[in-house]
Amino acid sequence: MGFLAQPFGVVMKFLFENLAFGNYGLAIILFTLFVRILLFPLTLKQQKSMAMTQALQPELDALRRNCGDDRDMLMQEQQKLYAKYNVNPMSGCLPMLIQFPILLVVYNIIREPLTYIAEFSSEVITGLKELAGLAGNVSELQINSFFLHGGNITGEISARLAELGVQSSEFVNMTFLKFFDLGVAPWQCISEKNWSYAPLLLIPLLTLLTQYMMQWITSPTRKKDKKNDDPSARSMNMMMKFMPLMTFFIAFTTPAGLGFYWTVGNILSMGQTVLINKVFIKKKEG
Repeated sequence: MGFLAQPFGVVMKFLFENLAFGNYGLAIILFTLFVRILLFPLTLKQQKSMAMTQALQPELDALRRNCGDDRDMLMQEQQKLYAKYNVNPMSGCLPMLIQFPILLVVYNIIREPLTYIAEFSSEVITGLKELAGLAGNVSELQINSFFLHGGNITGEISARLAELGVQSSEFVNMTFLKFFDLGVAPWQCISEKNWSYAPLLLIPLLTLLTQYMMQWITSPTRKKDKKNDDPSARSMNMMMKFMPLMTFFIAFTTPAGLGFYWTVGNILSMGQTVLINKVFIKKKEG
């Protein structure tokens, strides 16, 4: 995902330095807003498709009754109905599919702050790792944290930093609202028994809650058609039930910045859905 992370990293750096004024949490909020605006045309198309599918529900139910157990005939008649009203039932999945690569990009940007925010070269990052005395497969988050919060930087280390062309102010402060270190994974609170990370446990819980709320708001057809016999609809419903649990696990085991991005994205999606339904989708009766 490096080829995608590079341009998005430029956006994140610009937001962090110019609009968020060095506030990492605010930069993630602004970045999430940027992504939602970028995906708005696809989201609008998705919501219109879902609204049309909901409007066609009585006719789809009639087809199921008329076709009985003949699945082949049912699929053919459904395709004819969708073609008649120019509806693509799969278009609702496109924004979701696109958001996963973007999520991986955000994960890379959060996991590598020295590359994408500080814009250090790989040689400088290697030098910082050696200077910090960190052995093994050490992440940029650990290197960044050592120089940002280490408190043990001697005069000799400061001189070596100068040789590398690095100033202490260039390291990325990933703390948000004084209590949330968005470069730390919430599970580290338990695994390391470091209770200063306890506030981070709120982030995966909020991710889980907002994911359920978003699905409830953005998928009205599922609420009104719980007894749907369509296999594809049942598969989609199962995926929607599993999705919040998956987001909780990811937000719990990855740097908190990713769960924070996901939570903010869910909140913006709910607001976006309400806006689209009220402004862009005109409901017709009869």
